[in-house]
Parts: sequence; C-alpha cells; structure tokens
Amino acid sequence: MSFLVWAHHMFLTGMGQAMSIFFQTTTMIISVPSVIILSCFMLSLWGGSIRFNTPMLFALGWIPMFGIGGLTGLPLGLSTPDIHLHDTYYVIGHFHYVVAPGTIFAIFAGIYYWFPKMTGKMLNETLGKIHFYFSFIFMNGIFWPMLIQGLAGVSRRLADGGASYAHAQSVLHYNEIMSYSAWLLAIAQIPFIYNLIITLRKKRQENPNPNPWNATTIEWTDTTSPPLGHGNFEKAPIVHRGPYEYSVPGETNDFTPQTQN
Repeated sequence: MSFLVWAHHMFLTGMGQAMSIFFQTTTMIISVPSVIILSCFMLSLWGGSIRFNTPMLFALGWIPMFGIGGLTGLPLGLSTPDIHLHDTYYVIGHFHYVVAPGTIFAIFAGIYYWFPKMTGKMLNETLGKIHFYFSFIFMNGIFWPMLIQGLAGVSRRLADGGASYAHAQSVLHYNEIMSYSAWLLAIAQIPFIYNLIITLRKKRQENPNPNPWNATTIEWTDTTSPPLGHGNFEKAPIVHRGPYEYSVPGETNDFTPQTQN
C-alpha cells in the first residue's frame, strides 16, 4: 500500500476533505505491517541465547530507533496534528529516526560480521563495542532534540536558527546539543577506522577459525576464510537440515551445521 500514502506529505496544500480522509486512512493501515515486522523481530529474539557481539549490537540498536521513528510518524499521518507539525524539525527527526539507523547501523553490522569471512581476520571486539555505544548515543543526541524543537513549532528552514522566533527561545539551546552530537558522532567513527587499519595490517593466523560466529550455514562451515578462488568450496556441500538449527534438544553443541549428518 506504500503507493497509496504519499499525499500525507501534502495535507497543507489545500486538498479536499475526501482525499485527506482517504490518505489518512491508508497511512494508518500501512503502520500495521510495520508494527507486525518489529514484533516478529522481538519475538524471534525472545527466549533466545543472544550473544551481544558487535554485529548483534548494531542489529539490535536499530530496533528501538526505528520504533521511535514509526511512532513519531503517526501524528504526521493525521491532518489535524500535521497542521502544527508540518515543515518543522519534528519531520526531520522522524525521517532520520526511520532511515539513518536502518541504513548506517546495517552497514556497520554487515562489515563487522562479514569482515572475518572476507579477510580471515577478526576485528577487535572492544573497539567495535566502543564504536557502537558512542554512535548510538550521539545519533540519538542529533535526532531526539529535533522532535522537541518541532513540537515547539520550530521550522525546518530558518536562516537564523530560530533566533527571530519568540516561541522558539526555550528550545534553541537544543541546536548546540545537536551540533555537538553531530561532531561527536563523527569522532566516534575513529575507533572503527583505527580498528580496520590495525586489523588489515595484522598478520593473518596460519589456521584462522573459519566460523568465529558459530554459524550453521555453509558459507561459514564448509569453506575457508577468506574463501577459495572460483567456486568457493573444495567440494560441493551436501545440506541435511535448515539454516537455523540452534539449541536443538539432544545435541551437544549450541549450533548444528547444515552439512552435519
């Protein structure tokens, strides 16, 4: 239904009441699948034996931030509150809560997870966790104040940063918080860059662990890290089970590879 909600960005253009009601309804309906998806993510983790390594932290860090982005989008999908919130910093905060963590955190999670497979070397976990926690804190330090300023009516396009707005004076100090957070977020990437450099310069072990994550799938269990040349596998793997055989009753290990008979 995503192609039926676009006009919720245009409630203030003078569209008719019938069209406004239609797009409000479709916007509320499309929020339901998003809630279901987030609920499925949470229920998939419920009761699991989760290892909070760096890739998992980046993957988990996205969930609450996307939830904030989704919830803050509901008032924008209704024409009445949108009269007040349209074209304010609230819209910027909502948009970035939805988009930024889901893209940036996913990229970092993928790099930390696949780096051992690509290079045969593990990135430093301590530096990785430092990178995550500071990135998480300062990313919220940028976007959360936007929601507060938007609720106060601060427009997203002000040449003076709101200094000429009498009603914005009580929230103008959040501009400094956002600016400091943006610079600190950039500085928080230094541990990641340093981690990459020292790991790439480090000599690879003679027999590196090809499966550092205790994964069950064949790209981790049946080929080297980094993989062999064309073809990846020394011989074609034979798969006996699905890819998610974790904590199987009666098994000695917490994970059961797909190729284990």
